[in-house]
Amino acid sequence: MKTLIAALVLSGLASCAWAEAVILKSGERYIGEVSEEGDSYRIKNETFPDGIVVKKENVKTIYPKAEELLARITGVVDQAKAKYEEGKKAADPNSYMKAAVDMLFDPELEAAEAAEIYPAQKQEFAALTTSIHELRKMCRDAQNLGAKSPVDPAPKPAPVDPKNPPAKPDPKDPASPAAPKNTPPKAVPANEMTAALETIKSGPASDLVATLSKFDDGKEERLCPPMIERLKTETDAQAKTVLKEALSKYAGFVIVRTVENALKAKGVTEDFRKDCADILAGKKEDKAISILTDISFASDSRDTRGYGRDILAAHGNACLKSVNRYIHHPDARTRVDAVEFVAAIDTPEAYGVLSQCLIIGTSQELMKASSIDVPLRDLCTDKLVKGGDKACPALVSALGNGNLRKWANFCLQKISGENYNESDLRSWSAWWKKRQAELQGK
Repeated sequence: MKTLIAALVLSGLASCAWAEAVILKSGERYIGEVSEEGDSYRIKNETFPDGIVVKKENVKTIYPKAEELLARITGVVDQAKAKYEEGKKAADPNSYMKAAVDMLFDPELEAAEAAEIYPAQKQEFAALTTSIHELRKMCRDAQNLGAKSPVDPAPKPAPVDPKNPPAKPDPKDPASPAAPKNTPPKAVPANEMTAALETIKSGPASDLVATLSKFDDGKEERLCPPMIERLKTETDAQAKTVLKEALSKYAGFVIVRTVENALKAKGVTEDFRKDCADILAGKKEDKAISILTDISFASDSRDTRGYGRDILAAHGNACLKSVNRYIHHPDARTRVDAVEFVAAIDTPEAYGVLSQCLIIGTSQELMKASSIDVPLRDLCTDKLVKGGDKACPALVSALGNGNLRKWANFCLQKISGENYNESDLRSWSAWWKKRQAELQGK
C-alpha cells in the first residue's frame, strides 16, 4: 500500500473504535466503526449493526477516515506545489519539476482508490485528482527541453611513479587490464528533441519508426505522452508495433499515468484499449493491473473484454483485488463474468475471494450488504465445490464468520462427504489437517 495509506498500519491500532475502511486480503471491504477483539476486528455499520467479525490475519489494510486521508494527500500536493514554485525561480528548473512530478504519483493513485472506497467523498477526491493533473502539466510545461544533465567530471589519473611505470596493456593477452573508458552520458540536443517531438506528433510513419529507434530505452519521459496520443490514431501496422514496444519500456509509474489519462479522454476506440492492454501486459504495479482489469470488464466490446482478460489472467493472484471490484458491480452479467474469471485462476487465494460471497440472506439483503444477489452466491457456491481441495482453506476459515458459515459448511460437506455441523469448527479443522496429510502422501 502506498506511503500515505500505510501511515496507519495494523500494528498501530488500539482497542478504541474508528469509522474507517477495512480491506481484506481477498479484496473485500467494509466501512464502519472498527474495534479490536483479540485476534479479530469487528466492523459495525447499518448493514451489520451487531458487527461483522474478520480475522486480523485476513486483513490487508485499514484505511484512515476519509477526512484524514484528504488532508494527508492535500499536504503532499502542497509540497509538490512548493517544489514547482521553487523550480520556477531556478536557473535549471528540470530537477525541481521532475521531483514535483514524482511526488504526485502516489497521491494520484491513492485519491483514485479512496474515491471508490469512500463514495460520499468521491467529488472531493475527484477534485483533488484534477488538481494533481493540472499541477503535473504545469511542471512538464515548465521543463527546459534544452537543459543538459549534469555529468560527473572525469576522475583525475593517479600520479605515475617514474621508477615503476605501469605495464602497458597487451592486446593479445586477455588477462591484461584494458585502459579504462570514460563515456559520460550525452544530453539530447534541444533541436534534436524538438524534431523528435514534432515527428512523433505529426510526422509520416516511416520517419516515426526511424525516430523511435533512437529513443527506445524508455528514459525520455517527455516523449511518452505524445507517443500515446499518436498511437490513438496511427493506422500503419509497423508504426503501431514500434510505438507499443517503445511505450512498454517506460517505467511503470510513467506509463501507468500516461495510459490512464489517455483512456479517460473522449472518443477512445476499442483498438486503442487493446493497444493499452498490450503496453501494460508486463507491468506489475497495482494501478497497471487495475487499469488492465477495467479494460477487461468495463469495455463496451466483448472482443476487447476477452482480449484484456487473456492478458490479465497471466497476473494470477496479483489481479484478484482489482477483479473483486467487478464481482460487486451493479451489472449482473459483469458480476458473473468476474466470478467465472476468478474461478478460472484456480488458486486457494482465488477461492478465498469467492468465499466472501457466501453471505446469508435474500437478494435484497445481499445487494445492500455486498452488491451481490442470490444467483451470484449460488454461482460462487458451485465454483467453490468444484474447486475441491484448493477451496478448502478458505472455506474452513469462513466457518469462523457467522455470516458465511452456513454456505461454507454446505460446500465443505459436498467436497468431503462429511456431515459435520456448521458450528463444529474443531471437527472440520481436524478433517482438513488429515486431508492435507493425505495430499502430501503422509
